[in-house]
Amino acid sequence: MPKSGNTKATGEGRDSLLQFTVMVSGRSDPAEVMAYAVERGWMDADGNITPAGMELEKALSDQSGTRSAFRGT
Repeated sequence: MPKSGNTKATGEGRDSLLQFTVMVSGRSDPAEVMAYAVERGWMDADGNITPAGMELEKALSDQSGTRSAFRGT
């Protein structure tokens, strides 16, 4: 995990990033999911979120309200 003053938020960010990786990669094996995230530069080999991963996670979290607006259509 990256060093952060807010461990809970970092863990949640890592979880959402991994969930996104599962969705876009079509992979379910944890090692393959991690490898995919590493290949894309979202995480490093130790499982820490990279700056690119932080940007992606922020973009995903910024859209959380937007996605719900389109549900049920």
